[in-house]
Amino acid sequence: MMATTSTLSLAQVRDALLILPQPFQRGAVQDVVERLQTAPGELDPYLNFSSSGYTRTQFYHGPLYEILVLCWRAGQASPIHDHAASICSMAVIQGTCSSEVFHLNGDGHGQGLQAGEQAKLEPAGSASCGAGQVLTVEGRDIHRISNRDDGGEDLVTVHVYLPPILTIRCFDEETGLCRVTEPRTLMPRL
Repeated sequence: MMATTSTLSLAQVRDALLILPQPFQRGAVQDVVERLQTAPGELDPYLNFSSSGYTRTQFYHGPLYEILVLCWRAGQASPIHDHAASICSMAVIQGTCSSEVFHLNGDGHGQGLQAGEQAKLEPAGSASCGAGQVLTVEGRDIHRISNRDDGGEDLVTVHVYLPPILTIRCFDEETGLCRVTEPRTLMPRL
């Protein structure tokens, strides 16, 4: 067995997740993702930057989890969203990621809130993560990820979703209106 301090390539992270006991635990997943260290060029087939918004490119998709590479130009942001029933562990590869956390209706997660219903969004904190740092959220945690870099540096993040995300709830910042969407994922350029 590898020492817990050894680094892992993206393929090794994929394989290490396969041997974790189930159900997956947030801390165990984060421990694996924190060991990720990509080699120069390793992510090139998965880097798909777009001027129209951030992109999500599939590295791996299986029944238990998926691994995506997300690319963000300066100023791009995700919608305010949750993660359904999934754990999401996100490693920053390049740039600085901003994460804003929100609570809904005073209970934090807006349990039971359906598409077309409105919620009161309340800012609940923010954090910045740089290259080599990992942020992990779970299920109904609600946040927005963005690349707020004023210098124009691109942001690259690797996201592990356990189980794969089929739909998420997104929230309009002004009205609190909830909508359910299927995230769009690109295929790599292999």
